[in-house]
Parts: sequence; structure tokens; C-alpha cells
Amino acid sequence: MLDADSQIRTGLKNFQLHQTVTVWVGLVVAVLASLSVLQAVMAAPQKVSAAKPVARAIMKLELDYVVKMDRTEYPLKPGAIVTLQMSNGKVYENLEIAQVQNGTKPDTFKQITFKPSKGVPPKIAPVAMQQFRTEDNGYDVVIDPQSKGYLLIDLKRRDEIAAERLKSSGHRLWKEPSSEAVEKANAFYDDLMKKAQSDNPQSRFHKVETQYFVFFTDMPPAHVAAYIANLDKMYDQLCVLFGVPQGTNIWLGKCPVIVFASSNDFRTFEARHLDNSETQGIAGLSHQWSDGRVLTVCGRGDDPVFFAAVLVHETSHGFLHRIRSTSRIPPWMNEGIADWVAAVVVPQSDHIASRMNGAIPQIKATGTLDGLLSSNGRIDGWQYGVAATMTQFLVTTDANAYRGLITAVKEGFTWQQALELTYGITPAQLVSAYGKQLGFPALQP
Repeated sequence: MLDADSQIRTGLKNFQLHQTVTVWVGLVVAVLASLSVLQAVMAAPQKVSAAKPVARAIMKLELDYVVKMDRTEYPLKPGAIVTLQMSNGKVYENLEIAQVQNGTKPDTFKQITFKPSKGVPPKIAPVAMQQFRTEDNGYDVVIDPQSKGYLLIDLKRRDEIAAERLKSSGHRLWKEPSSEAVEKANAFYDDLMKKAQSDNPQSRFHKVETQYFVFFTDMPPAHVAAYIANLDKMYDQLCVLFGVPQGTNIWLGKCPVIVFASSNDFRTFEARHLDNSETQGIAGLSHQWSDGRVLTVCGRGDDPVFFAAVLVHETSHGFLHRIRSTSRIPPWMNEGIADWVAAVVVPQSDHIASRMNGAIPQIKATGTLDGLLSSNGRIDGWQYGVAATMTQFLVTTDANAYRGLITAVKEGFTWQQALELTYGITPAQLVSAYGKQLGFPALQP
């Protein structure tokens, strides 16, 4: 296909070869064709890019949790003993605060110094600090963009308010799992793995464990490492996206993943042991329970690259279930994040890119998202592409706000309320901004 400049040059050449009316018709056709090319370029979906660590800035929804420095119990007073969690995952324990340099705005600080201690620098840049912990509370460190000072977020107060808000909708915050809860979950997972083997005596299943996953499969051992590496990369990406400190385990124990080499064996297992016979045309599923258990079950099938994307997509749903609370995020967010992270982790797969590209003709033909944002159930295939590109759009626009958006929904706000509290826009404004970056400024919800 000729690019816009080539088509215009072609039109000008025709101008020299033909007379009056023929010339103008040819020129108009060429110009219209060039505009179509430009419109197609504008409508092309953004390239999916990985999440990168960003400084956590204070947001509107967090103002009620800011710790007042004039309180007698302010946790960072000289002489206080604290544990400091760094953004890179490093932890310093039993630090004694020597001095706090106040910022220019109330309740902000510029710098904190510590009494000399082996292995601990006396000065640590606040931007590298993620969280302080005392004997009875925790405090997130966030930046105030206006003053360039730093604030403390009272996590106990935040949890209390979020728990009360969630209670009205029948949800609750996740708690640190007890050893008994982990043992009970592991017994459930082990039983399912034993059933997978007993159902398929002709196959030899084996187990591979990582820091966060238990991978159980009858695939050849040599084929497993790459898939496990993808799961670890997915975990790291989602931790960066949501500001989860490095080294944090969000699962109830570890996340179990059962993979059958045969798609038929996957479907049989789902029907027999997970009461799910609706698996025709499905390559994998994420199972989630209200007590915190999650399980990914897949059939590898004949396309290993496609399977790699499915594995990441489905397992990310389990991650989203385990973030902050039992509250569920809406389908457009849930599927958008799942497709986005699958595209980041498995860039060689054209499956997600095809869905993203496939959404454009539908949007162009209808001028609408066909109720995607208001859907509470399953979404259409082409809408997955919209959800993924909208996720990329929001993350690229403001990654800090996106972290806050998902966190707010998990803390009991509606997604519409969360959007206003983080990005400062309405759903209609979101659709308009998204449409404009695709080349469809009149896009409707």
C-alpha cells in the first residue's frame, strides 16, 4: 500500500496527464485516500510496553490517611525504632531515627537520617523508601508532587476505613494467612494433583516449585522452564504495576498451576473434578475461591506460544483476586490487565495483538464500545482488544494513578468513583480520551 505522501504525488502526476474535471476528481480521490491511510495509522493500537517502577505520589483518595506531624505519637520522631522496607525489596530492621528534616508543606518531610548502624547508610533517599513499620502499625511513604516533600500514609487507619466500606458489599480485606489456612489449601491442591495423575496413568506428571508457584504437569521436563519463567515475569510485572514490595508473597501459600499436555485431558479434569463442563474452545481457566485459594488449569495443545499467552492471562486473574481484598474488579479491567500482561510477557505471541487489532474495525463500524465498561458478565471477543489497549492507555497516561485505580476498587469504591479519585475524570471523559488517541473522537461507551 502506498503511504500518504506517495498517494498525493500520484494524484499530482495525474493532474499533469489529464484535463480539468478529470484532474480534480483524481486529486480529490488521492487526497481522500491519503486521509484514509492517516486515519488507519491513527487507529492503530498502541504498542504494549512493560510497567516500570514509578514514584508513588499522594492521591485524592489517600488524603484522609495522611499522618499529621504535630501528633505526639508521630512515628518518625528522633529515637523511634523502625523497620524500613525499600522499593527494591531490601529491608533494614531496628533502625533508630536520628533526625527528621521537615518539608515546606505541613506534614511533609524532606530527609530522614538514622543513627549509625552496621550495614545501614546514615542517609537514605526518601524516594527509595516504600514503607516504615513500627511494633503496631505500618506507614507507606508517598511523595507530594507540589512541594517535593514526602508524606506518611497510616495503613492501620486505611485498613479500618476500607474494611468498613467493603463490609457493605459483603467483601473483606485479605489478612496474612495463618499456617493452618496454608496447610488446608495445600492439602486441597495436592489432592487435585493426585487426581490428575490417577486419571492419566499413561502420563508421568512431575512438580516444579519456585518462590511463588507450584507447576504440576505431564509435559516433558525440558519444556517446562520457559513457562515457569513467564509466570515469574508476570508476577514481577504485576507487583511493579500495583506497587507490591519486592519479595512479597500475595498467594495463600503458593499458586498451583496444573497443565495437561493434552487439551482433552484438561477438559476431562475440569468436568470431573471442578464441576465445569463448559470448556469447549477454552485452553485454560483460573479458579478462585472466597477463602483465598486460586488455581490455574490449562491444556497446552498444539501451539506452545499461544499456550504461553493463555497461561499468563489466566494466572494473572488469580493475582487480581488476591490483591488487597475479596472485592472483584469489573470485566473490562480484569480482562484488560490479563491481556496486557500476557502481551508484555509473551511478545512473540500474535494472539493478543490480533485481538487488539481486531477491535479497531468494530469500533470504526459502530462508533461505540458496545457497553464494555458497564458489563458485569462475559465480554465479547473483540472487546478483549479494547480492554487491553485501554489498560495500556491508562498505564501510559499515569501509572501511579492506575495503581490507585485498581486499589480503590479493591477497597470498596465503585470503578466510576475510583476513576474520578485517581485520574480526575468521568467514564464518558475516559471513553472520549481513549477514542481520540485511536483517531475516533466521537467514540461512545
